[in-house]
Amino acid sequence: MIYLTGDIHTRIIGHWEQEIAGSEIDAAVRYLDILRKYRISCTLFINGKCLDENKKEVKELLEYDVELGGHTYDNFGRMNIFKSYINRKFFSCVYGSSFYQEKDIRKTKKSFERLGLKMKSWRTHAFASNNETFRILARNDVKYVSDLIGDRKPFEKNGIIHMPINIPVDNLVVEFGILKPENRDPFASCTKGRIKAEEWLDIIKKRVVENEKNGTDSILLIHPISMKVLDNFKLFEEIAKFLSKYESSKVIEFEAGIN
Repeated sequence: MIYLTGDIHTRIIGHWEQEIAGSEIDAAVRYLDILRKYRISCTLFINGKCLDENKKEVKELLEYDVELGGHTYDNFGRMNIFKSYINRKFFSCVYGSSFYQEKDIRKTKKSFERLGLKMKSWRTHAFASNNETFRILARNDVKYVSDLIGDRKPFEKNGIIHMPINIPVDNLVVEFGILKPENRDPFASCTKGRIKAEEWLDIIKKRVVENEKNGTDSILLIHPISMKVLDNFKLFEEIAKFLSKYESSKVIEFEAGIN
């Protein structure tokens, strides 16, 4: 089974991809157009602020075969190096204190509810969750979280079903834009440095084929804005064409047995 996911962010000052490509919601529409062409389901994790400020555009997204999940309200607000340091030092988490997390998660949930939506799945911005995050999410009726990266099968813990991303992530491993070969990301354990987009496509194909052979779900994170900046969705269409050979589903539809 293929679980394709993406993230949609509100405007972030200085975000280089947004400076090039503009609105992430606009990029998501093109992304979903391609997935519709190849009959692929997906889950998009979106900031609550996007829901509040782009109601019309969000309703257009819901016309596709897509599930919307939470992705914090606004990417931790005005985050900077000092604030990030303080949060890591005192709370062992960029997301901050349990009080801040609870407030942010509830605020995001209310954004969903204002559009008549239920927030049942979640990915914290920058994968910045800790165990307290998961406890808060469970209290707020979130059932599925896709925050972890690695070759690990989905698992249940304390009321949350975790769906680890087990395919290398685009903006963590691919060389494009300002991201040069030497700009290795600490999350990208599969490579020694950034690789060409074509190499990444080969890795996706090999991993998915291997997962299907072993009866393992393939959980991917591919960002709409990154696909726009990379080559205006040309490579993404190749990926979608390949993935269309397999059955796909939304995160919220995951019902397989958990060991």
